[in-house]
Amino acid sequence: MKFKKKKTITRWHQKRFKDTYFKEAKLKGYRSRSVFKLIDINKKFRILKKGQSVLDIGSSPGGWSQILSQYVYSKNLSNKIIAVDIKEMKTIENIIFFKKNIFDDNFIAILKKYFLQGIDLVISDAALPTTGIKTKDHIASLELCNRTFNIALNILNKGGGLILKIFQGKETNLFINQVSKKFSKVNLYKPTSSKSESKEIFIIARFFN
Repeated sequence: MKFKKKKTITRWHQKRFKDTYFKEAKLKGYRSRSVFKLIDINKKFRILKKGQSVLDIGSSPGGWSQILSQYVYSKNLSNKIIAVDIKEMKTIENIIFFKKNIFDDNFIAILKKYFLQGIDLVISDAALPTTGIKTKDHIASLELCNRTFNIALNILNKGGGLILKIFQGKETNLFINQVSKKFSKVNLYKPTSSKSESKEIFIIARFFN
């Protein structure tokens, strides 16, 4: 049994090291391959802009926050970028990190104290640990998405945006319809760096009304 477990781990590492995006992330000093998802999304939708105030949910280990620091932070405008996760995240220049659960009752109140002028963009690549049971994973993803959506509704400025990962399932369209009622433009997009076997897709919502 121990031998079998060791063999599985070895295969996982071999597959990872063959991953082009994993190797490129290492080469460029990014903390995760997921940075290329955000870069791809931004290339297509031009949603990241200098001077935006941004909330990065599920930020650890910090790949998306690195992109925000490079693409969005402006020293002249002194905009705030807050990253939050239940896991620790090493310091990233220009990023304020909170180790906190977004489901905490006081989470939105805390955000409002930091974002006195509101917020321009909420992004989330967050996902709960998967079980391999598609229905169960979809429901868990939906719960996380609903909470993120609710946070966005409470703190976004008019015209603001939302980038949100969801695992596809029977309730996906219903959730997208809810988002569409609050944003003028909503698109679904699967970045090229998303693994082909993954059920993840990103909701790109713009122009909060």
